[in-house]
Amino acid sequence: MGGNSGQAGHHIYKSLADDGPFDPMEPPKRPTGRLIMHSMVMFGREFCYAVEAAYVTPVLLSVGLPNSLYSIVWFLSPVLGFLLQPVVGSASDHCRSRWGRRRPYILTLGVMMLVGMALYLNGDTVVAALIANPRRKLVWAISVTMIGVVLFDFAADFIDGPIKAYLFDVCRHQDKEKGLHYHALFTGREYSRKSLLHLPRQ
Repeated sequence: MGGNSGQAGHHIYKSLADDGPFDPMEPPKRPTGRLIMHSMVMFGREFCYAVEAAYVTPVLLSVGLPNSLYSIVWFLSPVLGFLLQPVVGSASDHCRSRWGRRRPYILTLGVMMLVGMALYLNGDTVVAALIANPRRKLVWAISVTMIGVVLFDFAADFIDGPIKAYLFDVCRHQDKEKGLHYHALFTGREYSRKSLLHLPRQ
């Protein structure tokens, strides 16, 4: 028999949290004001959605978008979201930026929302200032406006995930519940305001 036959084996087990991207320590308690500030990002997103709902259809009509392209404008963003959202979510989970895992994506998507709004609200004006040929002006005005709508919808749909993931990353369980309640409060207020604005006048 070998000399090591009577020795007991020693096994070292390591926690999965040691190698994972998540901090095993419980986050500190967050002040109510910080949770409300975080929820204001959702309020801003809903406000931008309200602007889109009020202005996109008149803008698309004013630039001369053919009726056959209306469905394509609203169809592209969900398709892009279905294809790319898992990729963006995975990249965010493994991000090693000094700003954290979520904030770079929240900032980037927020800027994309603003760029999209600027394009679909002012794209035809910019094209009219740069292009004199009427036919080319029409084509470019429609293209820029469509790109703006798709870019805005894409960014506005995607930004919801990193915002909520950031809340779950940095808050303890009780603060997560409070934060989600504030999200519902501010988005609900914006939905109510948007509904009131679109009620028919008596």
